Amino acid sequence: MSYLFQYILLNLLSIMLRQLVVILICSLSTTYVYSQVDSSKLFFAKKFDSDAFVELGSRIRQVNSSAGMDIDFSVNWLVNHKYYLGAAYGQLASVAQFYSANKQSPTNLDEITQLKYQSLGLRLGYILFEEQKVISFSPDLTIGWAGIKITTEENEQKINGGLISPALKGVFNVSDYFRIGVSINYNIFIFKDLDSTDDIESLYVTKFSSKGVNGVGGGIFLRIGQF
Repeated sequence: MSYLFQYILLNLLSIMLRQLVVILICSLSTTYVYSQVDSSKLFFAKKFDSDAFVELGSRIRQVNSSAGMDIDFSVNWLVNHKYYLGAAYGQLASVAQFYSANKQSPTNLDEITQLKYQSLGLRLGYILFEEQKVISFSPDLTIGWAGIKITTEENEQKINGGLISPALKGVFNVSDYFRIGVSINYNIFIFKDLDSTDDIESLYVTKFSSKGVNGVGGGIFLRIGQF
């Protein structure tokens, strides 16, 4: 019986040893296969970069059939060197002027009316060809609030509305922390038209619609930050 028991035990040990060898070989093979896979290509191993930059620009644009200049400032969060999300502020730097008609004499346009506006919104953008290092392109879209102030000799009127402003920007990468570029954009203001024709207390008739501030603009800008 002892010999039989030893025989069985040796067979069991032999089987277990073979299984351990097989498991070890499989483990080594699996480790080798995974070592040949570029971990940077795996979805869960993608690198996430987060940077930030500020942008300051000046643009010449059409305002009420005349030329005007506005300034633009934004603080932006940049993700993976391509996508950015920011808060943007804009303001008409020069005062646009036009004339209002006297109610007693509609042909007598002798009151100068001044126009200003400012805007605050959310900006979404994308950087194309950022891997080229020297020149890239940056389309973005700004959506937000717009406040327009119209001032005459008698009173001051304010109009609140919305602003949609798509833009295309060409960026020259001066250094790792500084960019300079040119931009072209189109401003679309959305608000209720102003018409003081039925205002008894108003001596002059002031008519103003969104067409007076809608239009194309273009200028230069600076970006400072980490990219």
